[in-house]
Amino acid sequence: MAAKISILDAVKIQARAVIPIVKALEAELGKERAHALVREAIARDYAQRVASRTTERNTHPRTITPEAEFPVTSHIVADDEETYALDFTSCQFADHFRAIGEPEIGALLTCGVDFAVQEAIRPAWELRRTRTRMQGASHCDFRWRKRSAQRGEAERSPVRKPSAQRGEAEP
Repeated sequence: MAAKISILDAVKIQARAVIPIVKALEAELGKERAHALVREAIARDYAQRVASRTTERNTHPRTITPEAEFPVTSHIVADDEETYALDFTSCQFADHFRAIGEPEIGALLTCGVDFAVQEAIRPAWELRRTRTRMQGASHCDFRWRKRSAQRGEAERSPVRKPSAQRGEAEP
């Protein structure tokens, strides 16, 4: 029976295949378009897989246990019935991709899935993030706010800043 590999090792293996593909797409389509395509494809696929394994929707974000699933260290900044704030103060994904000089592609593979996953499993909650360790910040700032029941459907999709919300925030 094969030993189960860690998620960090799995991402490192994926990166060996994905980085040359992204580089080829950048050469053909330009960096912005290539990254948008890769980001959306990976996020959509991962969100669908997570959603298919998730039996409950709209649970309070406090049910998240990042250290149990990912190679990160986090601490709770705020926690009440309407909001939840969590900072990741270390991230081995970021450490790896920064060490190999590919934080932008690392963000596509890891940070870039967060909003699609949250929208799939917690549509009643809005997630915001303005910085990531992948892009050199001291921490990733995950901030959830429960959406008001009175808001229209137009407000149900996540509010996204052009790049900060996709793991590409400036430090």
